[in-house]
Formats: sequence, structure tokens, C-alpha cells
Amino acid sequence: MGRLRTNFLGCCFSSSAVDADAHKRVTSKEEEEGGDGTIYFDTSDGGDSFDEFFETLQKDGQYFFDAKDDPAAFGVIHMYPPLRTTMLDPPPRSPISLTNPETLLCTYQHSADDLETEKSHEEANLAAEKVGVAMENQAKRMSMIKPNQAESSEYLGRCTALLLEEVKEVKEAEVMTKGFPGGLTETELEAVMRFRSELKTRDPIYGQIVRALSAVEKESYALCRWLRARKFDVDKVFELLDEARPHYNAARENDFYPELEKALGFSRPVFLSQYPAVYCGNARNGCPVMYMRAGLVQPDGINCLASIDNVGRFFWNDTMFAWVDILKEARRANSQFERTESITVYDLKGVSRSQVTSDAFEVVKMGNQVMSAFPETLHCLLIINAPGWFGFVWSGVKKMIDPRTASKIEVFSSTKAGIKRMEELIDNSQIPSDYGGTGRTLAEAASGGGMSDGKKNEMVSLNHLLNIPKKNAEKSYSFDLDDAKEMTLTVYTRCKAGATASVFSGDAETLLLEIDITGDNNDEPYSRTIGAIEGPGKFMVKLKAKTQPGVFLVLGTTAATG
Repeated sequence: MGRLRTNFLGCCFSSSAVDADAHKRVTSKEEEEGGDGTIYFDTSDGGDSFDEFFETLQKDGQYFFDAKDDPAAFGVIHMYPPLRTTMLDPPPRSPISLTNPETLLCTYQHSADDLETEKSHEEANLAAEKVGVAMENQAKRMSMIKPNQAESSEYLGRCTALLLEEVKEVKEAEVMTKGFPGGLTETELEAVMRFRSELKTRDPIYGQIVRALSAVEKESYALCRWLRARKFDVDKVFELLDEARPHYNAARENDFYPELEKALGFSRPVFLSQYPAVYCGNARNGCPVMYMRAGLVQPDGINCLASIDNVGRFFWNDTMFAWVDILKEARRANSQFERTESITVYDLKGVSRSQVTSDAFEVVKMGNQVMSAFPETLHCLLIINAPGWFGFVWSGVKKMIDPRTASKIEVFSSTKAGIKRMEELIDNSQIPSDYGGTGRTLAEAASGGGMSDGKKNEMVSLNHLLNIPKKNAEKSYSFDLDDAKEMTLTVYTRCKAGATASVFSGDAETLLLEIDITGDNNDEPYSRTIGAIEGPGKFMVKLKAKTQPGVFLVLGTTAATG
């Protein structure tokens, strides 16, 4: 069983379908070019070069894209621009239904009854065209970064600034939404009906994958979501389904792990304490918002919890059950919210370059295997507090995502700039108090994030790693339990020889609890509950290794309030 050495990259770009040929296309291209290009500049030239270069981009339209690249890979962005929205989609004039396919047409929902309406439609299409060009340019800038630019997050930040400048003058309400039910062309509707028909005649697994989110997604939206991912090309959509099929089938055999604690041996809040990817609040357009605080990811803690082979169970459960519950809540809060999308905020504060390993990319691939069954579910991704070396990481990650996903990514090097953008997309009442909003804290959200695992009200209040480097050595950790509540202490580890765990009150004056922790198999995660303590008071937990060194994760869980 593989050992997980994850870090902040895990599943960061997993909310949209991976381009199956992206890695092959970029790899072969780099082999041909030897890593060099003619229109790329060296970041060592300094800040003035950045200004001059981006000024050239605006004047000459050069977007890190030459004749050797495949323009068709970016065409889907232009045709179906993924505009960031700050309002709910307007309701259709008539209810959308596949029993009356015409209701999916733009001409049916927005009939041009007079010259003024016709002019409005023309303006909306022009606005969509402008947004499409801007998004396509962003994808080219983000996707074609070369190794000699890899050291600079400033470059990525300027890409974002340029994108926001390009779409600043476009009024969102005036943009014709393309590729969604109620906004289709006759040709697109034909593709929808052909896709639906072929799903009935082919292997049933295809239809199951497409309708995997049927508990919260109408069939017309599911069909269009898959078709948007491949420019309404039905044959290419089935190729995409073939990529998702083996991973989906494997998870389906286990019903997508509905009982997370049974599948992994611990609850959702426990996993989120080591991998803090938490949904909290909804954006102005109704989308749920997920926050990933990468600097708080504890790779050694995750290793104590699970093997890399089993972590995929969390992602399947997270998508098929927790996210479905979150979407249900979002639809209850906003009845007009029909999209099956979410916004992700990725906070890189506190992340060090040493965390970036080859294993990180394995985690990205694992997340993308899951999300290959859920294309077009990322509305946009905000990366905030990007360190100066983030471009180095991006130069590798961008090979694993398709251009359309790249066009949805915005990078900010500071908290201030990132929060300003968050406030444009999310009302202050929905922003977690961790980021200056008036919403609940991310810790509170994590305690209630597992709506399908039976432990909504568990909060991890104590989270500490004890790394004991040699046998017979010991380490301790002191903490305060301020509230008059009960805390259950549990140790997670891979060390088969284990340790003796003791809990004291005060300054090691009174022994309260003591157990021997031992495992059954080498290098296999297991847990042992020490027992419960009651506050308020000062406590200390001490672990003394036996015949082997080891890493031990000590967690204290309490009943969540609210």
C-alpha cells in the first residue's frame, strides 16, 4: 500500500475535466522545442521587462502561443466563455424541459419580438464574443508558461490583472450565456438530442456517469455540462466518458463510499483537520465556495490517517455525497440557482517550496481521476498569497489541466488583493470570518461539512503531531481546555511497535489516562482512543516510543456548537 506524501497541490485543479491529450501535447511540444521559445521572455530581466512585455501583449496580441500549438484546444473557451458571474442566472421565460426540446433554445426563451429586442441580442452576442476572446487569451497565457518563467508568480499575477482589465468594461447582465439550457443554438440542440439518444442505446454506464448528480442536477443541465466540455461534439464527449469510466466503475462497486468513517476509519472533520478543504457559504451567483488553506496541510498527519490508495475514497464521498448535500442547500437558499458549479479559493499562505514533491502531482492525478466524471463543475479558482516561486509549480501543474480550466484561474500574490476579488464575487455575510467576513469560521464549517457521514457535530479542537525520532524516546504536548466540555483524545499512526500514551492534568501532576498503542501490520495506518477528559483545565499528553521511532498524530474532538 502506497504511502501518501501530499501537500498543497492536492486536487487544486480537479473541478474540471482533465484534457486527456494535454500532457502528451505539451510534453511532445517541449521535446521538439527543447524547452525554448522565440516569443518568451526571461524573468531574470527584472520588473521593467514585465511592464514592457505586458504592454507588448496588449498592443500586438502575443499570448505565449505560436504556430506549433493547437488552436483547436482553445476554441471551446471562445465559443463558450466561462465568465465569472456575480448574480443569479435570470429565470427562463418558459420552464425548460426535454419533453419540449424547443425550450432549450435561445430563440425560444428570448424571442426577438421587435427591433429593440433584436438589437439587444446582437449586443449580448458581441459582449459574449469579447469575453470569449479575453478568456481564450488568459488560457493561452496560463497554459503556455515556459520553464524560464517558472520562478515568477508576478507573471501569473499580471496574467490575472490583464484578464480583469480586458473584461472590466463588459457588463455581466449584457453577456449572452452560451451552452446552457435556454441559450442553445439549433445546432447545439441537435447535439443534445443526439447525445441523449445515444446514451439510451450504448452501455448504461455512460448514462449513469452523465446523470451521477441527478439528485441536484436536471438532465438538460447535465447533458449541456458534458457537451460544453467538448464544444458540443458528441463523439469527443464519449471519448471523455471513456476516460472517466474505469475510475467511476471502481468506485461504483463500493457505492462511492457513502459511510466515510466505515470506508476510512475516521470522520470527515478528522480528515479536514489535516487537509483543510472546506465549503463555507455561497457566492453572489449562488455557487458554493470551497476554501483550501494549503499552508495548514499536514502531510505527515495524512500519512498517519490513510494510505494513498484509500484517500481516493474521501474524494468520491466528498463529491457524491457531501457536495450533493451542499448543492441542495445552495438551491434551497437560491431557488434560481441551477448551475452545478462551485468557486474555489486556494490560500497558499505559509506554504514552503520544500513541500513540492513528485508525490504532490500523484495526488493531483488522483483527484483528477475522480473529477474526470464531473466536467465543467468549476466556476472559477482564486489562488491567493501565491509565493514568488509558485510559477515553478504552475509550469508542471498546467500540463495536467485543459486550457478551459486554465482560463478560470486567477492568481493573486497578496491577501489584500485576493480578498478584494473575493468580495466582488461573494457577499461579506458569506465570507468566513477568517478572511474578514461576517460568516462562520472555517473550523465551524468543517465540523458540519460531512452531511452524509453521520458526524456533523464533531469538531477537532486539538491537532498536534509528535515525531519521536528514536526508540524509547518520549515527547509531550501541553494544552488548555478552556470550556467546560468533554474532549476525546485519539492517536493515529503507522508505527506498528507503537508507544505508551499518557494524559496528565496540570503540569504532569496527576495521571488521568494511560494506554499502550500498538498496531497489527507494518506501515499500515491505525488509531487508538486514549479516552476522554473534561475541561476547563490545563492538560498534557505524553507519548513514549517503544522499540521503533514513529510519527503520531494526536487529535482531540469535541461536540461542535451551533
